[in-house]
Amino acid sequence: MASRNVTDRLENFSCLAGRSVYAVDGTYQKESCHYRKVTPRQGGKDNPKGHGLLTFFDARLGCPVDVVVETDTTHEINVLKSCNFQRLYKRNALFLVDRGFIDASYWNSKKTKYGITMISRMKASLVVESSEEQPVAAIRENQGVLKDEHIVLRSGGTATWRRITYCAPNGREFLFLTNELVLEPGMIAFLFLRRWDEEKCFDTWKNDLSASKAWRYKRVSIENQALLAIITSLLIAIFLREHAEQHGIKDEKALAKQDKRMQVESENRKDNRPACRLFLHDLFRFTSKVSRQVIRFFRYCFLKTMHYGLLEVELWPMLKRYI
Repeated sequence: MASRNVTDRLENFSCLAGRSVYAVDGTYQKESCHYRKVTPRQGGKDNPKGHGLLTFFDARLGCPVDVVVETDTTHEINVLKSCNFQRLYKRNALFLVDRGFIDASYWNSKKTKYGITMISRMKASLVVESSEEQPVAAIRENQGVLKDEHIVLRSGGTATWRRITYCAPNGREFLFLTNELVLEPGMIAFLFLRRWDEEKCFDTWKNDLSASKAWRYKRVSIENQALLAIITSLLIAIFLREHAEQHGIKDEKALAKQDKRMQVESENRKDNRPACRLFLHDLFRFTSKVSRQVIRFFRYCFLKTMHYGLLEVELWPMLKRYI
């Protein structure tokens, strides 16, 4: 339902046609006051950081779509390994993960079995057995790309990986690691930046949806609370798209802030390279965070007294369509 009613943020990129793109990351939730935490230091298995929520964020929709709850002290990559990929994810999906999820043999197996690939930041502890620099096409998509190398990792057997050196508009250099061999290196850098959208989603959950703390103590209740946050995020996205298209509304304040930040970063470069504007900036005009004004609008609406006559006129016809 959401994929049909929420704007596809990546529809302008033909190189991603038909591919699902997910950002995966974990966040921690403070336990309910009813929950008696017993950490490994105290002889138990509970995570000292709180309940772990491994969230799957659809970069196309700009919304979370799934969550896995883990209360034990278990590393995020092990939680990911326990997930059933056939439940939600299509073949050839692309995953955006941080360095804590790097496990070369695991991602090699997913690529072989499902065609799934990943993008992350290069980790200094990884041992590179061999490297071969590849030519970088002189096209607009590769602005900022300094080097594209095919490498073999000691922990990854004989499989080929890529190490991409990228210079951001502010002059800061990044090293990306991926086993995606088809996309242009500039596109790899752009997609990894989309992980930031998931961080902003967590920010909305914790500060605007009162999800920073678990309401109950049982695992099923914790999962239901997280699923409610996902449903709320999707419904808000659907509402905003419908009304934005109907009334020609856009978040001009947030977009102007993005433009200003991009300009400042380009002007404040500390190296001698010329300032550059990200080639995809004009193609990806979406905000990372739902503004607090939107959340307040819904909150104040639900606090108002309901008029049943209005519900019969507006809500009942919508419900009958689903019956």
